[in-house]
Amino acid sequence: MLRQRLITGPILIGFLILLVWLDAAGLAGSHPGTVFAVAFAMLIPIAAREAATLVRNCGTRCPDSLAIIAALAMYFAGFAASRITDPTLAIGVAMMGPVIGFGVAMIGLASSRSIPGAFVGAAAIAGIAIWTGLLPVFWLLAIEVHGAWLVAGLVLVVKAGDIGAYFTGMCFGRRKMIEWLSPKKTIEGGLGGLAFAALVGAGVAILSGGGPPEAELDLLAGIIGGIVLAIVGAGGDLLESLLKRAAGAKDSGSVLPGMGGVLDVLDSPLVAGPVAWIVLRLGTGG
Repeated sequence: MLRQRLITGPILIGFLILLVWLDAAGLAGSHPGTVFAVAFAMLIPIAAREAATLVRNCGTRCPDSLAIIAALAMYFAGFAASRITDPTLAIGVAMMGPVIGFGVAMIGLASSRSIPGAFVGAAAIAGIAIWTGLLPVFWLLAIEVHGAWLVAGLVLVVKAGDIGAYFTGMCFGRRKMIEWLSPKKTIEGGLGGLAFAALVGAGVAILSGGGPPEAELDLLAGIIGGIVLAIVGAGGDLLESLLKRAAGAKDSGSVLPGMGGVLDVLDSPLVAGPVAWIVLRLGTGG
């Protein structure tokens, strides 16, 4: 497992760097964030399908097609809102995403003329759509305003929390953190994850020095932001763990050797998206 992770991890980092380079280079004169917008549009259906499978394994009605449509509806509503200069209109368009997503879920489930579990299933689909479709928009907003390189740095900060917790827990972990939910997580590992994230956050801030104001992260913001992002990212990981344990599954999928599914990799960055946006808004000159 560890050997596979050590192979898959660098490949994913290399893919992220490639996307950042293409986006920062303004591929074919594209708008900032366009490359990532396309990448998210490709990943969201996979993540939504994995989440829907887990929800069905919990005994809740949750068709893949409805989960994917609802997630994409929320995503494209948020994406469209990010392109609107009128803030009031942008908020209205963004809020249409959850309305459309929940409406698609309710109509789709009601069309089967089976009442039991319809509302719970629609609520689950709406939750999946928010998780996999709406939260990525915060990363897109951050890229548009603060640049792909700095945002990629914060993604690595979130994953540094995961990696730091994994290796610290493996080497020094003794006291269980939440044994009933995630048996392998330890208090020592959690503290190690916070330390790793703070160090990487500081490194990102230092490397961003000398750039334009909106792409230059303050050192203190990098350190504090790293700690907060690690905490929120761990919450995203535990959220998926809760769903997987209820579904009796070890991973959300098997497309990434050693790491599981797409949702297994994106669980912590997705939830950390709104916090990353706030860190950048408060911690830069932009």
